[in-house]
Amino acid sequence: MKIYTLRFGMHWVNFTSPADRKRKNLESGFLSLLLREDYKKYAELLFQRFGDGVKFWITLNQPYSLASKGYGDGSYPPGRCTGCEFGGDSGIEPYIVGHNQLLAHAIAVALYRKRYQKLQGGKIGTTLIGRWFTPLNENSIHDTVAAKRAFKFFVGCI
Repeated sequence: MKIYTLRFGMHWVNFTSPADRKRKNLESGFLSLLLREDYKKYAELLFQRFGDGVKFWITLNQPYSLASKGYGDGSYPPGRCTGCEFGGDSGIEPYIVGHNQLLAHAIAVALYRKRYQKLQGGKIGTTLIGRWFTPLNENSIHDTVAAKRAFKFFVGCI
């Protein structure tokens, strides 16, 4: 059996006890400015260890989902949201997380292109999740504009 494609995400899991989760989410992870440097180190380790065998790198898998579900409604780990057991602010944290994810992605891409791409011959990007929106009334200019705006916000915000 030959394997031609293996999907291996560049994400990491932080195993913590529930008591430490609230504090650690603020000190590390996607809410922290430290994420950028931590993710750069992590990405470099992966490029060094696996780069000769990987030709298509995905830095982040569906960053919108983590931001909205992990920090907006708490349905994904780390389970943060307004009113959630582990705390959170659904009005602010998804945007902080999305911002930090974009910066971490940009840093990993820049690192790969500068130090590894020529030697390893790979490509690097992210995986976005998208939704399609149609106007309630296709003859309505307002509905058509609203559908286009919803699509741009959903796909273009992260």
